[in-house]
Amino acid sequence: MNAIANQVVIVTGAAQGIGECIARHLAKQGATLALADIQAEKVKAVQQSLSESGGNARAYFVDIANVELVKSLIQTILKDFGRIDALVNVAGLDAPAGLAWEISETEWRNVIEVNLNGQWWMIQAVLPHMMAQRRGKIVTISSVSARQAFPQHTPAYSAAKAGLIGMTSSLATQLEAHGILVNCILPGMIGTGTDIHMTQAEKDLYQQQFPLGIVGPAPVAHAVSYLLAESGDWISGTAMNVTGGLLKGI
Repeated sequence: MNAIANQVVIVTGAAQGIGECIARHLAKQGATLALADIQAEKVKAVQQSLSESGGNARAYFVDIANVELVKSLIQTILKDFGRIDALVNVAGLDAPAGLAWEISETEWRNVIEVNLNGQWWMIQAVLPHMMAQRRGKIVTISSVSARQAFPQHTPAYSAAKAGLIGMTSSLATQLEAHGILVNCILPGMIGTGTDIHMTQAEKDLYQQQFPLGIVGPAPVAHAVSYLLAESGDWISGTAMNVTGGLLKGI
């Protein structure tokens, strides 16, 4: 099952941005894809595009913050494909702007519910199947904001993304004996929506902090492929730094 071409992979947040890029990259490698997103029409369009190019993919609606919808999604995917080899957790809210003293309870809960809890509901739902088959790989997309805060981003976003790192290490410790490897990836700002609250001057200054440059979501997709393929069979519990050289020493 090491070859990506042999795997059934769920990609959440596949309607656009990093999720779509990952889906297209995995499709080129022959993966069978279950594309899930709250944007039903957009994820269906991605699926149709992949199918027209010879890919094997199906599109599904899900709100990852809704536990029952998540459970139903996993059961439907198992019915459609018979197994799940990997879960790539991408879906989440882009980094919203917000000052600590202005964040409402609703705003805080919404960010945490989607960006942290939603990832957990997806993982918890696939665990029984992966544990029964004694294999599986889980990759969750965190953020550079988990390690380096930016003043324009709400603390809720940094808290949620940092929580994913802690969740990854804890899950890996518990699941390695069951043949399940769990990792997360820390991308920088890659121009897929996380910069919408920044002025052009702020964007220019931010981009100067990346010694290797910002080249869009492709490096994140390549990192996911590395973890899902045989190359990732000895990697578990990591927070992979894919920030163009911004973060050092982690």
